[in-house]
Amino acid sequence: MRPIIIKPFLLLSLCIVLLIGVTALGQEERSVWTPPQVLGEGWWQSITVDRQGNTHIAWYGVSDGGDDNHDNDLDALLYTSRAFGGDWTPVNDVIVTGSGGYTVRNALAATSDGILHAVFRAGTRHQFSNALIPQADTAAAWRREVGISSFGYYVDMVADHNDVLHIVYSGREADIANLPFSLEGDICPQCSDLYYRRSEDGGRSWSTPFNLTRDVDAGSDRPSIWEGANGRLFVIWDVGEDWYVGRGRARGVGLRYSDDGGMTWSEMILLDGGGDPDRRPTQIAATDLRDGRLMTVWRYANDEDRQIYFQLTSDLETWTPPEPIEGIYARSIEDCSLDNYELRTDPLGIVHLFVVGQPELNSTANPSLYHIEFRQDRWATRQRVFYSAEARPEWPTAAIGPQGDIHLAWFVRSIPEGTSVIDSCTVGLEVYYSYRGPLLANRPTQAFNPTRTPQPTPTLVHALQPTATALPSVEPVDNPVVSTTRDTYAAQVFVGGTLAVVFFCGGVIAVMRFWRR
Repeated sequence: MRPIIIKPFLLLSLCIVLLIGVTALGQEERSVWTPPQVLGEGWWQSITVDRQGNTHIAWYGVSDGGDDNHDNDLDALLYTSRAFGGDWTPVNDVIVTGSGGYTVRNALAATSDGILHAVFRAGTRHQFSNALIPQADTAAAWRREVGISSFGYYVDMVADHNDVLHIVYSGREADIANLPFSLEGDICPQCSDLYYRRSEDGGRSWSTPFNLTRDVDAGSDRPSIWEGANGRLFVIWDVGEDWYVGRGRARGVGLRYSDDGGMTWSEMILLDGGGDPDRRPTQIAATDLRDGRLMTVWRYANDEDRQIYFQLTSDLETWTPPEPIEGIYARSIEDCSLDNYELRTDPLGIVHLFVVGQPELNSTANPSLYHIEFRQDRWATRQRVFYSAEARPEWPTAAIGPQGDIHLAWFVRSIPEGTSVIDSCTVGLEVYYSYRGPLLANRPTQAFNPTRTPQPTPTLVHALQPTATALPSVEPVDNPVVSTTRDTYAAQVFVGGTLAVVFFCGGVIAVMRFWRR
């Protein structure tokens, strides 16, 4: 019998095919989301992941008043956490904010010293508190609240790379100045502006409120504050309408940035979606890419055009024309929602968009929660994370862990599929969570730095002096992040695959030569 001879090029081809299959399988496993998990009853959740990889989620819920009719129930900030690779702690009402059904909007941030910070709405005020992370699931661990504002609705917070805390919130000039009358004009009376405050000492003292959006004829909705890869701070929001008072009209989406840690801010950049006065953007999300560009995603404020658009800029002056994201349509603007979009960039440079929408424009099915990746300047096919015929998802919030793992939370309203008239928007509210595994499993988590010694009594210090005029604008920085490629994901996969092919095939060829001898 003649021996079977495998030609080298055939062997090499076989090796490559096998390794491509293994690589594809590994990528598929890492791209799978865990089944949606109910964390508890409530809504308007916030999420953060600390440097040890622990996940923290808080939301607006109810503290049981002890009676069957729930007449004595209290508004509360509910909280749960999950250690890296562990299980969720029981849900606890760590902070009771009052009574009367006032929405507890909230935001979380974790600093390197192992402290979890929370800013939240208590009644119609904004308050701040914090706790050591190992004890944060008990109410007694949280420090006495510090007042941030006397009136407002929206609020967001971020801890930067130096552990400085930054807060943006909606408020009114008259309330801050303690005036008996509104300073807003007739077009948008009682509408809110956005205010900014910072703290360099873990929330013990805060700067004087600075008005980011002073406009007597417009409201400011859905603010978000975040830090870019190069340390630049961004604030984004919807310009024109004020949902809380039901006044104003959409003008577009706005952006301001700071290159000195919030001490001074640029002038507002307004994206108007093309200039049509009857079709203006709303519901903005943004993130920076690894090559220094900035991406925004938004939809129009009416149902005449329900596509979801994105724009890019490399200098914050010139922007690409609005381009639709194919294969996805926004939910109806008439839905009972204050929805948002979420954008996050992972350590490999992949942009992740989380959006509630529909694959077909005229679909009567409930909208789904989708995850869509943007890599090498192209949007990938949408991936559905959640769908229910009896509930509608809303308000996705996401955080990237130390190993590139993605943590996603959202809430649902129990509304039967096909319902056209919504009698109530606050029925069957539940907070959900899903998780996608790490891309960089060999990257270790980091230990907390030594904690600061807590002071017994918080004090308010005016670190920034009040001013009636806008702070000096900051000149844009051209391409502040230097990168050799727009997306390092493809390069890393290629190099890793090539090395694996060389070692694997070299080993097989060596074995065959030895066998033939």
